[in-house]
Amino acid sequence: MATLPKPQGNYKPVPQGNHVAVCYRVIDLGTQRGEYKGTEKFLRKVLISWEIPDELMDDGRPFTIGQRFTWSMHEKATLRHVLESWRGKAFTDDDFDGPNAFDIANVIGKGCMLNVVHATNGEKTYANIKSVAKLPKGMEAPPPTNPRNYVWLSKEEFAQKNFDDLSDSLKDVIMQSPEFKALSDPERIADESENPAPAELEESIPF
Repeated sequence: MATLPKPQGNYKPVPQGNHVAVCYRVIDLGTQRGEYKGTEKFLRKVLISWEIPDELMDDGRPFTIGQRFTWSMHEKATLRHVLESWRGKAFTDDDFDGPNAFDIANVIGKGCMLNVVHATNGEKTYANIKSVAKLPKGMEAPPPTNPRNYVWLSKEEFAQKNFDDLSDSLKDVIMQSPEFKALSDPERIADESENPAPAELEESIPF
């Protein structure tokens, strides 16, 4: 099973602290193998990536950072807690069903406050997202400079061009998932009923 590669070379982590950030992509990674307390688990994962417009790398581009989440809206799920903090409001039953159901794609282009902390592993220093919060009232984030991208592994939403724009390492991860394999093999068993793609969202609702 392919896994995301660790940073190599002259990798510099996003500076620690609170940053204005803007989301530029949401990527469905499909069901991935993981381990929790020694037990093997297979969970559907989604990658959300942000850029930090006020923190530039040596080449002048903004730093970017991403986090993988389990695709779950359980009341204890990390993704739910992050989205509620980002929106500045809790989800209701209407957010999960019907014409006003929450659409994860709508976070693309939205600003937030990211709190970044560093962790070390041997000689490597890594940047981790500690929290995601709504921007203070009156503050706006600029539009992302990185290309916006949305990849969802359902027949209705999958866009080959968007997938092709991903890095080879990220594509390798996604291609191992049963959801991706089902896109090219309709006979393959792939039940998406437990992980449906989000529906349309009215503009009046945050995100």
